Amino acid sequence: MMRVHRVPQMHRALAALVICLAFGASVFAQADQLSNVKGLVDQARAAFDQLDYENTIKSLDSAIGAIEARPTPEAKPLLPQAYDMRARALFGLGKDNDGRADFISLARVEPGYVLPGQVSPKILAVWDEVLKANVTELRLTILPADAEVLLDGARVPANGTLPIAVGDHTLSVSRIGYRQVTQPFTAAAGAATVVDSLVLERTATVFRFVTAPAGVEVVIDGISHGRTSPGPPPPEYAEKATRAGVPVAELSAVLTVTDLPIGAHRIEFRKDCYVRAEARPTVDRLDDFVLDPVKLEPAVASVSVTSNQPGTLVLIDGLQRGVAPMTINDVCEGPHVIELKSQSGRYFQRVDARTGAKITIAGTLRPAFALVSASGPAALNTDLRLTIEKQFQSLQSVTLFAPAADETAKALSAEKLPADWLAFDSNKRALGASAEVAAVMRGDLSQRLSRQFDAQGIASVTVPSAASRNRLVVSLLAAGSSDPDVIELDLDSPDATSLAVDRLDRGLSFFRPSLGMTAVDVADMEGPVIVAVDPNGPMAKAGIQPGDVLLKANSQPVPDSAVLINLLAGRKADEALTLDLKDRAGAAKKADTTVYMTPRLIGLNDQSLMVNKILVDLRNRLQAQADPVTDSVIRLNLAVALARVGNWSEARLELQRVKLNDGPGVGAGTVHYLLGLAAERTGSLAEAEAAWRAAAGTTALETEDGLPVKDLAEARLQGLQRRPSQH
Repeated sequence: MMRVHRVPQMHRALAALVICLAFGASVFAQADQLSNVKGLVDQARAAFDQLDYENTIKSLDSAIGAIEARPTPEAKPLLPQAYDMRARALFGLGKDNDGRADFISLARVEPGYVLPGQVSPKILAVWDEVLKANVTELRLTILPADAEVLLDGARVPANGTLPIAVGDHTLSVSRIGYRQVTQPFTAAAGAATVVDSLVLERTATVFRFVTAPAGVEVVIDGISHGRTSPGPPPPEYAEKATRAGVPVAELSAVLTVTDLPIGAHRIEFRKDCYVRAEARPTVDRLDDFVLDPVKLEPAVASVSVTSNQPGTLVLIDGLQRGVAPMTINDVCEGPHVIELKSQSGRYFQRVDARTGAKITIAGTLRPAFALVSASGPAALNTDLRLTIEKQFQSLQSVTLFAPAADETAKALSAEKLPADWLAFDSNKRALGASAEVAAVMRGDLSQRLSRQFDAQGIASVTVPSAASRNRLVVSLLAAGSSDPDVIELDLDSPDATSLAVDRLDRGLSFFRPSLGMTAVDVADMEGPVIVAVDPNGPMAKAGIQPGDVLLKANSQPVPDSAVLINLLAGRKADEALTLDLKDRAGAAKKADTTVYMTPRLIGLNDQSLMVNKILVDLRNRLQAQADPVTDSVIRLNLAVALARVGNWSEARLELQRVKLNDGPGVGAGTVHYLLGLAAERTGSLAEAEAAWRAAAGTTALETEDGLPVKDLAEARLQGLQRRPSQH
């Protein structure tokens, strides 16, 4: 049974330190050994020069023992001279047999060794005898001449004569494109060993490639054979580089490819941002093929970017390149996504850059929804997010864009969300996993994912039915929203797509022409009856009072309120009107007044509105400078939109910043009533009561043509009184 022993973190750190120290100790030990051996040999040399043979032998015994115990590549070259010096010292002490033994060891270690300096005839005779008995010749003639030849693992020339020790050896000959030959042999004393005309058998073609620049992928017959690495190549490529007109310093190292069969081949040279090159050689024999250096030309386009907003970030394929306006001259050939981003919106354009092209991007930033998921009843063979992006590319008020698929997959995985987490049908019924996502969670997710993709909202696309795969439903969530908008389109119907685009592009008007009064139609009356007059409006200043009946405007009969509304439509602020009226007693009267603009407000219960789209639009408008009244009207509409998607806390904050005058229509009373609703939803009943009491004392309406807030507020106050907690 295996026992697992867990090592504490400190122990693991100590263990790692021990390993590092051990490795360092090994390196230092090798350096120390070489230093010690050199020191011993130097000591022996000094003693030998003084004819102190005893100390010479003593130092060399230690040196030779150290080298033989650990024959490192750095220490081994010292061994022949150590044997030589010790042998001569032994001869000097009359120990001829021991000296001969060292000469034999020397001959075996270095068969071509030549005794240096002046040597006595006696010692030279012994050395010659040792050589005759222990060293012979190896004569090599090998083809091809540039083959790699290893004798007992050491590199030797492919052709020529070299001394070798008598005994068993192994000769290994190899070259790329040839079958390797390994041949053991025994070298005998007094007779040369001849390896004559050893010709390697060709087994494959060999192609050698050099490119400028390095890093070029070589693709042969559709199969990649790697990339060229940084150079320089061997010196023999200098002439080839000159012919190709390429500086040698720009060339890569050689990339070798083997095993191409006989026949025609297509060789492609590929590198991002460079024009591809191609060669079509025909292999008619097994041989080496060395191509001239392949030079690739840059393949770039120029992109000039402007934006409708200052300080806009410019990104290409997700990489930040600077701030608009700017020109980028090194955009690689091929498809790219050009993006412009700011806190208020986004613009993107997919381009296919061609070499030498000059591309102009004039971006208009709009609030953006990031398409983060796509789902359906069966496996989808296309990215529907890109389909939706294309279908809605003509939008003028918002942008729908599909981030890279790997980025959205990573984001959904991090949140542990399936693809159908935001799937709804055209009636806004939750499908699949979407039914399991609580509203609060959906609101949190919309906030986080919008922030992650630098968007003002998120979206998904769903195929609700397998029976009609071209009918798609897009769900939209503004950042922080928990209640989606849904919009359906049919890919088989261009008209359906146009209608969907028109619906999303439908804008809000924050003001409408007004006379500052409320009029109603009464049976058997020849004109609308004025029931309320804004005390600060132009009608009050003209002396018009509740109970007056409007008969004409600019001499045009006004039989009912519908005609009055049509007459005012399209009028501009401060435009003059002459009114014919009669008072309560029936006396005729005239009044000169002017048109003024009164606020408009979306309905809290208007289900026809695309509230999430309105949300991102209103948030964007607030970032622009506006007069205080316009700012307040935008915030009032924003508060209603926030309430519609369940974000009452934020709606309450926006309402507290609204400043409108009192009067008929949308005014201060409307704000008080909505503040009461927001306070009630957030648990502040005392604040709700105070707000509703303020609203009950006004003549304001819920919307421009809605119910009086006085009636609505009084009903809410009665509801508070009926609550047990209020007593």
